[in-house]
Amino acid sequence: MDPSAVEPVTPQEIITLVLAEMEAEMAPSYYSVVVRSVYQVYLHPDEMERLRPVLPHVRDEAIRALNERLMTLNRPKWAWLPFGRPKQKRYKTLGDWVIEFHENTDDDAAENPLVIHSAFALPRALDDRVGAMTERVVRRAAGGQTSATTRTGTAETKPSKAAVYALLEYEDNTGPHSYEVTKNQVKIGRGGEHVWVDLKLGATRDVSREHLQLRRDASAGRFYIKDLSKLGTTVNGRAVPPSIAVENGSEVDKNIEVPLPDKARIGLAGVLFLDFKVVKD
Repeated sequence: MDPSAVEPVTPQEIITLVLAEMEAEMAPSYYSVVVRSVYQVYLHPDEMERLRPVLPHVRDEAIRALNERLMTLNRPKWAWLPFGRPKQKRYKTLGDWVIEFHENTDDDAAENPLVIHSAFALPRALDDRVGAMTERVVRRAAGGQTSATTRTGTAETKPSKAAVYALLEYEDNTGPHSYEVTKNQVKIGRGGEHVWVDLKLGATRDVSREHLQLRRDASAGRFYIKDLSKLGTTVNGRAVPPSIAVENGSEVDKNIEVPLPDKARIGLAGVLFLDFKVVKD
């Protein structure tokens, strides 16, 4: 692609697109209208590097702009009923605003230097429920045109008093994080358009879209790890045997997993590390 044909991404463009996504797909309820509050912003590596110093400022201004737009939507419209009382649904989110920036390591990153994934925040539930979570994806092409699609992935809501089985501490391209393992099976990786993971990492392509799986044996309370990657997974410096094999030109999961110590350092392709620790009752 001709570099001169690529329109550079600007902070104003990011915020404008986030605002447009907030209003693009809303969920009307009986007394309210729910708006999307989670925005994962993916930038071409060159754009990420160029804008990295101002991204915290962009996040702050985007949240300010979202709050202002929400206030505007909630201003009284003065649509009076015959009884003399206004009836107006209130626009709201299901949680705090979440805006995170990631390096886009997809093959088409050059053609789509700015991609935003937006979703409704998942509410806390009283019990574990597995269902579908719809995510809207908008792409700004190198020439400036935008297009949007929606996709559905499997998501499990976190109970209000969920038991935490283990903790994962790590630092990726977006900074330090802590992840609570509250499910008996967790898939970890970069994720992607058609690859759903429980823990989505901001990392280079060395980390596979679906890199590894943690499984908890509920009866014994023990954890096991499975390597699903191309460049390997280690536990405390030792390689985990790969579970994916190629047979007749197709990838086959051999379902090979090994016990995971209660405290371990998990390496993903040698470029990103997760500090794993079982939470004791």
